[in-house]
Amino acid sequence: MSASTTLLLYLAMSAVTYFSRRLFLRVPSKYFSPRLINGLTFIPVGIFAGLIFPSLFVSGQQLVFQPVFLIASAICLLVMALSRNVFLSFGIGLAFVIVASLELF
Repeated sequence: MSASTTLLLYLAMSAVTYFSRRLFLRVPSKYFSPRLINGLTFIPVGIFAGLIFPSLFVSGQQLVFQPVFLIASAICLLVMALSRNVFLSFGIGLAFVIVASLELF
């Protein structure tokens, strides 16, 4: 495939993606059912899980068990549920990983 064909393909895909998302955002919310609106609220959580879970369970294309990261994730979720502060929960989870990786003992 030539460079111009590849560039044209990227531009076409970008245009289709942009206009389909833009059209969806322009539709008034009165056309959405409450069930759909409720389902759309879970999209950020799904994206976050899709980004985080592979780093917890996969290393070098192999399934691994990393207890430090799992415990840090549980602490992060607990702090987030209690405080509703994203930065605080990520900071505490990251601090746990740093302290656990220092190998003090």
